[in-house]
Amino acid sequence: MSAAFSAPVVKGWCPGLFAPMQAADGWLVRVRPPLGRMTAAQAHLLADVAEQDGNGQISLTNRGNVQLRGFSWEAAQAFPQRMIAAGLGQADPEAERRLALQVSPLAGIDPACATETVLCAEALRNGLIDHPEISALPDKFGFCVDGGGFFPTRSLRADIMLQAVESMASAGAEWRVVCGGCSSGPQAMHEAVQTALALAEAFVKRGETQRPLREPSVGGHLFAETGLECVSATVAEMPGINRPAPRAGHLTGSAYAAVAPLGRLTAATLRSCAEVAQEGDGLLRMTPWSGLVFSGLKKTPEISAMITQPDDARLCVYACIGAPGCAQAAGDVGRDALALASFLPEKADMHVSGCRKGCAHPGTATVTLVAGGEGYGVVMQGRASDEPIRILPKTEDVRAFLRALPKGDV
Repeated sequence: MSAAFSAPVVKGWCPGLFAPMQAADGWLVRVRPPLGRMTAAQAHLLADVAEQDGNGQISLTNRGNVQLRGFSWEAAQAFPQRMIAAGLGQADPEAERRLALQVSPLAGIDPACATETVLCAEALRNGLIDHPEISALPDKFGFCVDGGGFFPTRSLRADIMLQAVESMASAGAEWRVVCGGCSSGPQAMHEAVQTALALAEAFVKRGETQRPLREPSVGGHLFAETGLECVSATVAEMPGINRPAPRAGHLTGSAYAAVAPLGRLTAATLRSCAEVAQEGDGLLRMTPWSGLVFSGLKKTPEISAMITQPDDARLCVYACIGAPGCAQAAGDVGRDALALASFLPEKADMHVSGCRKGCAHPGTATVTLVAGGEGYGVVMQGRASDEPIRILPKTEDVRAFLRALPKGDV
């Protein structure tokens, strides 16, 4: 490993409502809107808090969470109670930790999404709240309820996934539970929820250290521990295979999406989003690609500093907060990612990481650039943790490299 791309310090945990994280620009706080939804009033509150107590900078994460930056320690300690009072958090810190749950962003507004998706998500959320036995799950351990539809099944990624077997089904649709490389057979909704909870309990009981999303073989061990029958998940059932498109602009019916470039927006922009939501049904629905979905609109909203066109090149790049927000980052990777987006070939994506942790995009990308003391290390079809095949000292070199890539599929 090159000294210029040495291993970063891995904290091994994620910030949460009761667990702020210190960053180079102050304390970072995070909130999980229930079922990935918040009202316009809640969004206005978050914007106010971001300006009053932080530096006004907000991030939408790939798990549908909202992060606020630049808090003092005192403000970070007061943050949970404000969120609980607003209906954006649980009073029990352990219950709050267990609620790493993503839901299909179009659930309830897309007729092609399984009609039980919201009910299934509510049942699983209640089950997670009522199961203190799984409090020992790792901070990054997550669940999802994927009803398919416009965003096809398998668009969401999690350690334990409830996937609708038939997204066009009416009430009473069946669900499969996918954990790592294994899947249950079709189950009724409540049975699937209990299977998901049993697998989570088995993970804790076995003392597993590798999450199923990162080590697929773990899924088989958990099914065996519970005594539940399973089959090997096909490649199509594994997470991260299908990339949903479009992610911005008109989606289906009266649903429209706006994406924050690199997941970043300001308090003023969040207020603008809240005002757009008020023109529709009043809800902002979080997506796992740093976006917001609005329902009940008649046309694509115009929101300054948000991406609302499906062919915007910035939709194909990922970057962490970089310098100066993170002490481990070797450069302002966000600035470079946005500047380089237009040079990517069609159908390619790019991850620009401030260090080898790859926080912004744990998966593979067509091109991954890792900032270091000697410039950017280049990884093709890999992750930030992989060994770079070459080092490009200047951004002009990166531009030339991207221009030389083959067009179409890379």
